[in-house]
Amino acid sequence: MITFDEKKKQCMEEMGADLGAIYSDLNDHLVDILLLWAQFEDLFGVDDETVQVLNRSASTFFGIVQAQFLDAVMLGISRLTDARENRSQQNLSIQAISPLVSDLKVRRQLNKTVDAALSNTKFARDHRNKRIAHSDLVHAQGRSAKPLPAASRQKIKDGLDSICAVLEVLNGHYRQSEFAYDMLSYGGGAASVVSLLRDGLKHQECET
Repeated sequence: MITFDEKKKQCMEEMGADLGAIYSDLNDHLVDILLLWAQFEDLFGVDDETVQVLNRSASTFFGIVQAQFLDAVMLGISRLTDARENRSQQNLSIQAISPLVSDLKVRRQLNKTVDAALSNTKFARDHRNKRIAHSDLVHAQGRSAKPLPAASRQKIKDGLDSICAVLEVLNGHYRQSEFAYDMLSYGGGAASVVSLLRDGLKHQECET
């Protein structure tokens, strides 16, 4: 199995040192967020029966898990779409990619997908800035004339897909392939927990 350092070195050889390094780091962070989102979907996005299993098992706990997972995913989305730099700090962000791409055609395509991603993920940065990373007093006290935008599952999915599209531009040009983020599979995750809880509830019912 290829190690983290070997994978990063390969990306740097294919794309150039600076671009390959930032692509590799962005890709790893994106996959981490996609893993977290997949766990959320397995718990709360499958069907009503699954949600009922969670509520019957530990409604308070899974209510907290739901809220924390959502905030963690939106925080991750916000980080990946932040400005290239804040004051003296450079950020690991999709906005840092374009200046490292020398091919003008690829850069134009990249800028288009970055713009789409920034638009699709603005809601997440609004939540990060007003509620998750900071507690804006006006919003916290419900005195804002402009409420925070809804953070629906579809918005989060669209936002993640648009970030994936940015990195797929690099995959297509420099590696002549797709990473196929939507085909990632994760074993031993939340679906296993749901299955164990469902069996436990059935066993409990048989004993009563």
